Amino acid sequence: MTFAGMTALELGRSFEAGKADPREVAEDFLERAGLEDPDRRVYVRLLEKRARAEAAAAADRAERGLRRHALDGVPLSWKDLFDVAGEPTAAGSLALKNRVPEKDAEVLARATRAGAVCLGKTTMTELAFSGLGINPKFGTPANPHDGKVERVPGGSSAGAGVSLARGLAGGAIGTDTGGSVRIPAAWNGLVGLKTTAGRLPLKGTVPLSPTFDTVGPLARDVADAAALFDLLEGRQARPLAAADLKNVLLWLPGGIAWEGVEPQIASALDKGIHRLVKAGVRIVEHPLPELDEIHALAWDPKASRLVAEAYAQWGEMLAANEADIYRPVFERVMAGAALKAGDLVRADLKRKEIAARYFAATAGADAVILPAVAIAPPPIAGLVSGDGAYGRANRMALRNTTIGNQLGVCAITLPCGNDDNGLPIGMMLQSAPYTEERLLSIALAVERALS
Repeated sequence: MTFAGMTALELGRSFEAGKADPREVAEDFLERAGLEDPDRRVYVRLLEKRARAEAAAAADRAERGLRRHALDGVPLSWKDLFDVAGEPTAAGSLALKNRVPEKDAEVLARATRAGAVCLGKTTMTELAFSGLGINPKFGTPANPHDGKVERVPGGSSAGAGVSLARGLAGGAIGTDTGGSVRIPAAWNGLVGLKTTAGRLPLKGTVPLSPTFDTVGPLARDVADAAALFDLLEGRQARPLAAADLKNVLLWLPGGIAWEGVEPQIASALDKGIHRLVKAGVRIVEHPLPELDEIHALAWDPKASRLVAEAYAQWGEMLAANEADIYRPVFERVMAGAALKAGDLVRADLKRKEIAARYFAATAGADAVILPAVAIAPPPIAGLVSGDGAYGRANRMALRNTTIGNQLGVCAITLPCGNDDNGLPIGMMLQSAPYTEERLLSIALAVERALS
């Protein structure tokens, strides 16, 4: 029996009812991951010994009626920047291949205490610094939705998205600094939750930009995303009720997030929005110039706090290991050497001022609705050299999601159809900081309306 198509909550319920054994499920996932990913482009490393031990403990608890959480016994994949005690955690970089932490990352420790099974560590963009998911050093997992052309999976949580989309995990845990949960979720037909900065602990994660880094789940559906969010917060999974869409107001802003959106993506989103209106959602169509302003600030080469923090963290290490670093990542990080403190402080003040205006303008709306990604995932072959085409595709991949990180909001992407090549399209909702519970409730109702 294969368990690949089951949601995380379905797996948990099957353990609760005695219809499945966590040991059998873990073995199924491990076996298929070994067979279907022999070159380790999805999983950097399977943690067979740990997974089997955790599954055996979960089975024992289930037999005795002592399950700790709705996801107790469910196998999860973890992006290779979460520390796993005694296992290399390289964040996709050869320069860190010998980095072996002594303790689990705090969110992994929480999940383990609640009974989740750690299957293994997934591939990622080097140092989490790209939205495409390309990593020539460790391997790039191909997007599973095109059987003819190998396309990018989305990054930086590349293996996280593909592990779930290919049925090689029950859920996946990634991080999002500029879209690294939402982009692979959108391009793999999944739900991706970007949490508010500071909502989930970063202790034991390899940093890129501590100001903007966030931890978040990738899931098969909204209910799973909510349960995984609770797991990472160290709480029991709470019942998730769908919002009444007749009481939901969404803001449709136009502007930068809709510029250059591929026609099939625009068409799918337009149809999705019409379904929401039919279901009772009120839509406000009005410009939000703050989105354009925060976009311009985020990509100002003289004012990027993200680049400055990446350089402060990794500049010295990259300079000492230049030959081992993927060139686009090396160049983006090392650009931080030219940044000036005064420019960064001015940018910080400007970011806060823009965000304050944005929150004041959208105070009466439940969420702002945007395309998750403006383009379909492009072929890997045309980008792996890291030239200008890479840069243009990377910027388009990151453009819309980065807005949310810069504003400090929480956001979620949901599947909203497919293009003519069968490639998934994502609809993104973003709401005020620390409103994850309300956002998930709305997302559950939107998910039902879109399906």
